[in-house]
Amino acid sequence: MSELIETPMIHTMQGNLPIADLEYSTSWEVADEYTKFIETYKLNGEIVRQSAHVLAKQGLFGESLTQTL
Repeated sequence: MSELIETPMIHTMQGNLPIADLEYSTSWEVADEYTKFIETYKLNGEIVRQSAHVLAKQGLFGESLTQTL
C-alpha cells in the first residue's frame, strides 16, 4: 500500500498553487484606532494573494457615543 503525499496548496488569483513556490511575507500596521497584520504571497514578484487581520482598539460605536456624551 503506497502513501499519498499531498503538496500543500493555497488558492490565489492564479488558481491553486503549491505554497512552496510562493514568497511569503508579513507586515504590521499600528495606528491609534487599530492594529493590522498583513500576509502577502508573491509569485515571481507579483502579489497573488494578500489578506489582512484587523484588531480594533475601540468598539464600533465607542467613538460616536463618547462624542455625544
